[in-house]
Amino acid sequence: MSNKTVTPKKRRAWSTNVFVKQLMAISGLFFVMFVIVHAYGNLKMFLGQEAYDHYAHWLKGEAFYPLLPHGGLIIIFRLAMISMALLHIGAAFHTWIISNRARKDRYTVKKNVADSYAARTMRMTAVILLAMVVFHILHFTTAHIPAGFAATEMSPYMRMVGAFQNPGLVVLYAIFVGALALHIGHGIWSAFQSIGWLRRNTQHVATVAGGAVAALVFVLFMAPPVAIAVGFIS
Repeated sequence: MSNKTVTPKKRRAWSTNVFVKQLMAISGLFFVMFVIVHAYGNLKMFLGQEAYDHYAHWLKGEAFYPLLPHGGLIIIFRLAMISMALLHIGAAFHTWIISNRARKDRYTVKKNVADSYAARTMRMTAVILLAMVVFHILHFTTAHIPAGFAATEMSPYMRMVGAFQNPGLVVLYAIFVGALALHIGHGIWSAFQSIGWLRRNTQHVATVAGGAVAALVFVLFMAPPVAIAVGFIS
């Protein structure tokens, strides 16, 4: 009889669930920074049509020219967004599969109630966000969804005004942005946990930080649509 002992296969760092969660946290923080910058840019609606249209055209063509070719920034940005989205979604699926397998273990069933609620909320809001992204692209990027005016070609400013003069669309975007804010709030808390910063003495900090950023995103994104709906921006 052989006396050989079989040693367990060593797992590489990049294949562990902790590492995958860290990737999801990093890619998620990238999107948080993007939505804050995007929401801040939308506030130029309050400066008038010329300011907002100039900002939109600058992003699509003149940004960092001639350091980058004409329109180069938007191409780089879109490639980065697609890469980060695939990374984030792939990491989320991997974590979800691992969690389902772990449920067979009696010990893991006794998980923290907050963790369970956060996980369910993240999955639910993720589905809403995917629908939101598709709708938003068709609405403001490709213009396949009418913005409310009869004109076939409109400036970015007029497209925003035409869209949010419809109260129903304002409510729809409020639901989308609410889901985004909820996703960000729980995501920041989860990022603290994944990176290893979540301790008994930092749980309150993580909760407050997530709530503050979520509230900021909601207010920044909804300010222009609400201002248009009530006639402050026309």
